[in-house]
Amino acid sequence: MAATGKRAIVTGAASGIGQAVAMRLLQEGAQVVAADLNEAGLAPVVAAGGTPFVGNLATDADRASVEALFASIASEEGGLDILVNNAGIQRVGLTETFDPAVWEQVIQTHLMGTFHCSSMAIRSMRERGGGSIVQIGSVAGLIALPGRGPYAAAKAGMMSLTRVMAVEAADLGIRVNAVAPGSTRTALVEQGLQDGSIKLDAILAEIPMGRMATPDEIAATVLFLASEDASYITGQTIVVDGGWSILGLHDRPEWLRSS
Repeated sequence: MAATGKRAIVTGAASGIGQAVAMRLLQEGAQVVAADLNEAGLAPVVAAGGTPFVGNLATDADRASVEALFASIASEEGGLDILVNNAGIQRVGLTETFDPAVWEQVIQTHLMGTFHCSSMAIRSMRERGGGSIVQIGSVAGLIALPGRGPYAAAKAGMMSLTRVMAVEAADLGIRVNAVAPGSTRTALVEQGLQDGSIKLDAILAEIPMGRMATPDEIAATVLFLASEDASYITGQTIVVDGGWSILGLHDRPEWLRSS
């Protein structure tokens, strides 16, 4: 995908999938605003030519600064071409014991962040005559992952919103799609491996391809959906999980194994 001259915003760009997406867009010639609360984590993207934006995209209190960001892109660059809604957090716990404030924080970060940025992006892309929005969903929004209630609910909400926005914005030349990664070696997953909430052997046993994804593999799918190669694709969620979510027979007898 050549992205020369395209203007993009990537949220949650300080690590993991978001950083990989921002770096790939820069490599392909795009002008990238990398947004995150973690200013230090944005350093690699900035060093590669990205523009940092440090702020909380998910709160009403910071909406004015986010509006200013979109306004500056419109006035200085002529509008936005690509938005990647990736910012998110993960917290684990059983529904009956989950701290309501923490539950709300997870939902707020994913859904309100997506709403704020998408609503402004659509306005900017309307003036520009089109564009592409890509949400980073998750297989957690498609299958049951115990202990991850708010994360799963938020990701399912993002993927549902993808379909709504795709229909709303289709006649504006704006495409809206989502990527639903499976287990990917991001900072969130590394955190889970360290605190014991994720067991590597157990996860790999559930993935037909026998490994986790790399952030770059997810980024490649995002770039495809953002590109003209996907010009007739909208309202879709592309699952990138090595076959995890489609595995029906988990404990296969030897005669059903390839080796």
